[in-house]
Amino acid sequence: MSTSGPSAAPIPLHIAGEPPAPPAPDVIGTSAGAARRPVPAVRSGGVDWAALGVEPRWKDQETGDCAAVLSPVLGPATGLEPYKRYAAGARKRGETALVVACTGAGKRSHNVFSGPVAPGIHLPRYYGSISANPLPVGVSPELADGLDHAEHDLGTRLLNRPPATWFRLTYLGDRPSHPGAARVWPPPGEGELRPILVDGLGDPVAGVWMPAGGGARWFVVPHGTDQRLLAEWLVEKALPAYVPGALTRARSPLVRDPALATDAEARLVETIAKEQRAHERRQTELQQQLAALRAVADPLRDGLLFGTGRLLEDAVHDVLVAAGAVVTCLDDVYGTESADLLAEYGGRRALVEVKSANQRPPQSLPDKLLKHLNTWPGLTGTEPVDGGVLVVNYQIKLPPAQRDAEVYTDRAFADALTMPVIGSARLLDWWRREDWDAVRRAVFGDTGVAQPPEIAVPDTDPKASGRPGLLSRLRR
Repeated sequence: MSTSGPSAAPIPLHIAGEPPAPPAPDVIGTSAGAARRPVPAVRSGGVDWAALGVEPRWKDQETGDCAAVLSPVLGPATGLEPYKRYAAGARKRGETALVVACTGAGKRSHNVFSGPVAPGIHLPRYYGSISANPLPVGVSPELADGLDHAEHDLGTRLLNRPPATWFRLTYLGDRPSHPGAARVWPPPGEGELRPILVDGLGDPVAGVWMPAGGGARWFVVPHGTDQRLLAEWLVEKALPAYVPGALTRARSPLVRDPALATDAEARLVETIAKEQRAHERRQTELQQQLAALRAVADPLRDGLLFGTGRLLEDAVHDVLVAAGAVVTCLDDVYGTESADLLAEYGGRRALVEVKSANQRPPQSLPDKLLKHLNTWPGLTGTEPVDGGVLVVNYQIKLPPAQRDAEVYTDRAFADALTMPVIGSARLLDWWRREDWDAVRRAVFGDTGVAQPPEIAVPDTDPKASGRPGLLSRLRR
């Protein structure tokens, strides 16, 4: 939407870098290669400046009256005249110096302590710099806590249209290189880099730097961020939030004096604000719910797909309990003399043997279950079982999508098996879709029970089982 009105003037913005060069004309009789102009340092990125109500100011143009600085390649050169004039003008007007800068463009190097290093952002004199370390492919950033409305909007836009590479940002204050170095004067400035987006380790990948005394906001985003995204956010969100005076001078409809609004306008503005606050609260609630679900699902997913030993047994246990079964950990009772689990549902009882294999599972695994089925009647305190099932986590070293669909691919061997053999990945698939009927059929067969218990959670209370004796006292 255009920000210009009948009496509005374009908002001057300094675009750090060279202006986009017009295409070279084709001249008959000359070499096409010789007639080409050099590629400009900054391309327009398809930004319709006029539609945004913006007058872009490039190199060698006046910057003292600009509302902000947009630097799509690197941070503005703070020691050169364009930035000095811009900062002096903002300071004279009592406005925040607003900069949107991309980091990470250019040749990368390697540091023995921090790994790959890309070109960072040089802050104004005595405030140091912000370093950029390229992160691996596949990083999925999240919004940081405590963002204001404009910061939240920028973070959301970056998540919706991410760059090709994310960078870990680190604020490096202007400090002496070693304890014996001479003191600098004026002393180093203090500042803070507040995260807007963070990676899975909590490190900032987009943020805003502010000096301790205020007066400036440098928004630092990854190189490769769409320039049109940054320009639209700068005009539509950042200027109204941080430099409203620039919009007032331009008589932009993006900022209006609330004292001159009609009652209907004021009511609608308040309604929009309430809706926005309610949306942000609801989004926060949903994110918290999602985090709670993942806190439960992640360990079980990991156990079923990559677990061995007790970790895998516990994951299988939790799936069976979720399907409504009463499950006993037999290792706690009989050690290695029996199968790993005893599962009970609908009057049926089954031994569950849980195994794992780094590659394809050996054909000897079913013998383990057969042995335990044969020795089960001779163990103290046991009751008859209706059969058993073998659960196998196999080809653990392969990504789940590359594993065989069946535990045993030898059809003759698989057809000759006398007990069910289930891949733990298949259990996971049933669990994540809450297909409890499939879990129960695989373990117990047809039990004749139409509905599972209304609530089925791990750590079932032994008193609710209704089965007295040694095993019911030892159930988890």
